[in-house]
Amino acid sequence: MQQAQGATPASPHQLAVRLGALGYREFRLLWFGLILSNTGSWMQMLAQGWLVVELANSPTLGPFYLGLVGFVRAMPVLALSGLAGALADRMDRRRLLVITQTVMATAALGLGALVALHVVRIWHVMIIAAISSAAAAFDAPTRQSLVPLLVGKEDLMNAIGLNSAAFNGPAVIGPALGGIAVSTVGLPACFFINGFSFIAVLAALGCIAPKPPIEVASRTGIWKEVGDGIRYVRGNRVVLAIIGLSAILAVIARPYIQLLPAFAKSVTGGGPKGLGILMAAAGAGALMGSITTALMGIRRGRGLVFILSAGVAGIALTLFSFTRSMPASAAMLLLLGGAIMMFMGMSNTLLQTYTPLDMRGRVMSMYTMIFLGFMPLGSWLLGTTASITSLPKTFAVAGVAIVAAAVVALRRRDLRDLV
Repeated sequence: MQQAQGATPASPHQLAVRLGALGYREFRLLWFGLILSNTGSWMQMLAQGWLVVELANSPTLGPFYLGLVGFVRAMPVLALSGLAGALADRMDRRRLLVITQTVMATAALGLGALVALHVVRIWHVMIIAAISSAAAAFDAPTRQSLVPLLVGKEDLMNAIGLNSAAFNGPAVIGPALGGIAVSTVGLPACFFINGFSFIAVLAALGCIAPKPPIEVASRTGIWKEVGDGIRYVRGNRVVLAIIGLSAILAVIARPYIQLLPAFAKSVTGGGPKGLGILMAAAGAGALMGSITTALMGIRRGRGLVFILSAGVAGIALTLFSFTRSMPASAAMLLLLGGAIMMFMGMSNTLLQTYTPLDMRGRVMSMYTMIFLGFMPLGSWLLGTTASITSLPKTFAVAGVAIVAAAVVALRRRDLRDLV
């Protein structure tokens, strides 16, 4: 792997040794900015979910509308991820992130204004969700492929774990704050807070040196490079297997978080505050999974951890489907959030490790397409199924399917023995 560009510690080298990835000034600035911004994003996630079920005004239409919003969010990611990865490999990653963060901030403020003016409709939510999703399609692979340019090779796994923690740490407090805000000052506050929270990331990006694309002998057309990325993944059995198992979890496990508003309203009850508790429990588990990934520092057995964490996620989702009380649901969500984040941390690390730097943006764009594109698509599939049967039955079948996929993956030695 090529030495990280701009990976200069803020203080003497011993600081980087002691603090890992946080010993690098540029990564540290971006990390703290993401924590603030993601707190706002989790507040909006709760508020938007509750807004959708309120607009649905029906126990059966709630999951369907949540799934429909997910379906709309999936389309831009599926359409744009290939282009996004190629641009991440060709452009200054920092400049591209400034654009995407600005678009997402504007979308959040726009939705807040519609809610505050009492003119919001479900189609407004879908349009704004599609705009935010299109920006995220470019943001996620760019940000993920930027991380190795901010830290040294030996701190990459630590940086990936911390990057996940910057998303999942706020998942503990963000939903709780969102539930309180919705119950006290109303829905618009969550959207406005999220819109202004993007300033933290924009300020951090302003302090990071430009990150020009890696120099290659020659550049071909952008669509040719997109095709090269697809052919690389298709021809690498290990990378293809990692992405394949990730796709299964993205479609039938990760959508649980988008469907929690309907579960909280129709199964466990408790209103916005109850939803905040459930989302905070899932976030706490995800945070623990992220921190565990950051601290593990293992040099062998990553493939086994990757597969086993998928199996545990399937078991947790199955058990969650049988819960009816708030404490039991929260306990299962704690386990489910932790297992999924361990899985994502390992899959991210393995992809970054086994992909050359000049191809990484395109490979990570496919990974992004899975979790930002397939996941909302899965929420539409599960939400539609739940509107016909029920959410608990849908979650139970999904959990069993994930366990079966993990058992199949465990039989593959090349995947199981990855280091």
